[in-house]
Amino acid sequence: FLYEWEGYCPPFCRCVMTPGLAMQAPVIAQPALGAVSPSLVQAPAPPLRLPPAGRNAADGALRPIGCSLLVVSCLSAVAAARAGRRRALASRRSTRCVAVRASSQESMAYLLAREAPKLDEVAKVEPSRVGEGLGLFARKSFSDGDTICELRLKDSAMLRPKQALAQKLAAADFGALAFQVLKDYRSDEKSVWKDWVAAGASAPPTHPLKLLLTDPVLAKRLWSSTTCGGRMSGMALQVRDDVELLAGGATLEEWIDFLSLVMSRTVCEDKEGRPVLALGLDLMQVEEDPVVRVEPILEKEGAGFLGIGGKGPEIFMGLRLEALDDIEAGDELTLSYLSEGHAGGYLERYGFVPKWLRGELSEAAVELTFSPIDEEDYTAGVKESALEDINMTAGPMSFVIPSTGIAAPRDSADWDTKDALNRMVHILRYRTCDGPDSFLLDSVFITDFWYHCNFRISRVNELKVCDAVVAECDRWLARFDNLEESGPEPEQDLAKAAADIRRIERNLLERVKTVFQQEQQLVQIDETRRYWADR
Repeated sequence: FLYEWEGYCPPFCRCVMTPGLAMQAPVIAQPALGAVSPSLVQAPAPPLRLPPAGRNAADGALRPIGCSLLVVSCLSAVAAARAGRRRALASRRSTRCVAVRASSQESMAYLLAREAPKLDEVAKVEPSRVGEGLGLFARKSFSDGDTICELRLKDSAMLRPKQALAQKLAAADFGALAFQVLKDYRSDEKSVWKDWVAAGASAPPTHPLKLLLTDPVLAKRLWSSTTCGGRMSGMALQVRDDVELLAGGATLEEWIDFLSLVMSRTVCEDKEGRPVLALGLDLMQVEEDPVVRVEPILEKEGAGFLGIGGKGPEIFMGLRLEALDDIEAGDELTLSYLSEGHAGGYLERYGFVPKWLRGELSEAAVELTFSPIDEEDYTAGVKESALEDINMTAGPMSFVIPSTGIAAPRDSADWDTKDALNRMVHILRYRTCDGPDSFLLDSVFITDFWYHCNFRISRVNELKVCDAVVAECDRWLARFDNLEESGPEPEQDLAKAAADIRRIERNLLERVKTVFQQEQQLVQIDETRRYWADR
């Protein structure tokens, strides 16, 4: 299926078709950096090595210090069965759809106490009341704004993706996390992540990556039903490349299991927005009105007590769990997994769609992706260098535009305070600046080029921005039309959820398209508008 599937890559991808059904994984378009030695282009990447799979490695995962998780799990079998009946009843009463988390309560509680004692002091593991599986519950009361717990890298079980691995693997940061967890699981040495997997941590069976093996037709339907589907299909295709890079160290099924596991269990990020796997926090269920949030702890190098002092840039030191409401002892701790109510984003990363994002009047968002550089632009190298100077990526950027953020673009000089739509416009002004406006890339102006993109550069540039957004909206609307014309909707609940996403995102795409069509008309007829090039 991975070799045969085609037609859903985002516009910045180039899928190279070869004779037959073979399909190369999409390559992110990058600007030319000059001549590259043929030997560098043709040299295959060295394989990544994993410990061999075997009975001993697997058994070793069940031997923590002081107590066996396997023994704990066996002793709790009867209690778990009784708890299962109570959880099933609670699930039927629940009005929200959450990720399924099949884990042993006693094993996870033991692991939390051993590896994250500070979190265990304030929270305990119990069957969730909000959704299926386990949850995290407060041991004491907290007031709105209180710091519930600080988890430091030095004294908590946290896993961050290694940069060297992320650069080698097609799945990038999530691939690095999957490799690190799989390596620990295979190792004969004791490891918290080996015990974590042994305690039952797993991805829901409805995760799009797992559907590649169990129901590829449904997986393709999911990709075609949301504007983040291009990235979903891209990751599915990249799975094959990573398995080849592992050179027999993991099967396709095993790599998908671990990749979907880390994707569905990371609910927090570091200061660069990279995923962080934190033991215990992954147990928190998602809710429409969460009672906690997770923030990164940032301190300057050499900072003293309470993070005061120090020099240089801020570095990631850990995670802080904060109360968003008054919490009583025994209340379940819930949070929002994503910053925006994007149903497609939940489906892509966590394998489920919350019910509150499926209604007619529900919170909604749409995702559009653009690269700040056109590889066919002769100024691509200059633009990339300018981005490097301000520590901005030259790769594709995704903009999640909420239903409340669809409005005419406005000028603003502060990137950090811009909403997603205005950031997208900024990037497109940067990308489409060429022709008569390319003087802005001369050495006299280049240092201020990024700043100039805060404002309307020229009439021609602004029309190109509008054309790019309208064309991207039309591309997704056509994809939705093609899917709906292909036949009746399947009866699976996940397919129905995908249909809800498609309906909501269609409406948002039409609204975004209308906004930029109106901008096109204003640019053409409004003679009072002033542009930077007119100065």
